[in-house]
Amino acid sequence: MTLRTTALIAGALGLLLFIGGLIADAVRPSDVGEPRATLDTSVVVLEPDILALSPEAQLTVEGSGEIAAYVGRTSDAEAWIATRDVTFVTGVPVWEELAVEARDAQPVESSASPSPSASASASASAEPSAGASPSASPSASPAPSEAPVADIWRQHWTATGTLEMPVAQVPVGNTLVIESVDGTPLEAVQLTIPRAIDDAWVAPLKWWGAILAVIGIIALGSLIFDIRAARGRGESWAAARRQASPARPGGRRHRREELAATGGIPVVAEGDVAEPAVHADGEDDADRGSEAREPEAAAPDGDDDEDGEVTR
Repeated sequence: MTLRTTALIAGALGLLLFIGGLIADAVRPSDVGEPRATLDTSVVVLEPDILALSPEAQLTVEGSGEIAAYVGRTSDAEAWIATRDVTFVTGVPVWEELAVEARDAQPVESSASPSPSASASASASAEPSAGASPSASPSASPAPSEAPVADIWRQHWTATGTLEMPVAQVPVGNTLVIESVDGTPLEAVQLTIPRAIDDAWVAPLKWWGAILAVIGIIALGSLIFDIRAARGRGESWAAARRQASPARPGGRRHRREELAATGGIPVVAEGDVAEPAVHADGEDDADRGSEAREPEAAAPDGDDDEDGEVTR
């Protein structure tokens, strides 16, 4: 497997990783959850176990008028809400919804205590008369009056339209009661809860995918456009621009340059190179072999005359 093929495979894998990182980033959930519920009562109650789900949460209650929030002991809160229609927040089943439960007010038992009273009055006058007028008037005893706010609740806040407060302001173990002061129903209650999202792997996935994809694109470009010719021209240009360093005295290069300067080493020009002779039969000296290059053998005993006879 060549280096270019390896780079192409790495580029394809990097492209898949980059696309996967983008998809994971797009479907990543929000860093906060906002469960919400609508209300149709004028009072909403959050008990200690609900407040302890997330101390970093932010509570928001929406209404149409003035809204008051009270913090108190659970026993005091239960006695106060017993005579009212209230909505309890009971849990967070999903990150988008609050579980609520509506409870009706408990009827108040009233006791009538008749108090008969008889009164006899005798008055002497000029016209004596004696009369007795008995009268019975039943009267209902009033219910115990509610304790003042300062005696029941430890803390309280007010707002108009929308009440926002951090859950951490409520002391641990206490109940939070929120009511509409004018008695109109509240509209909605919402908790903003921070979420721990494990998404530390998304950013490295996108970065590594992008790097590998760039490597693959470079390999693909080198496959489509052959850069060897351009690289050869670049090397030739660099060699021409690069100046040779002077030869070291006494070295082989120095001796060669001296011999070339004094004629010890012949310098052959490009136009002086002889081409091989071509004969009538179409063969040159290289094809004929050694026969074309060897001189004819001389006569052993004397010179040949013009007639072909050997003279001694």
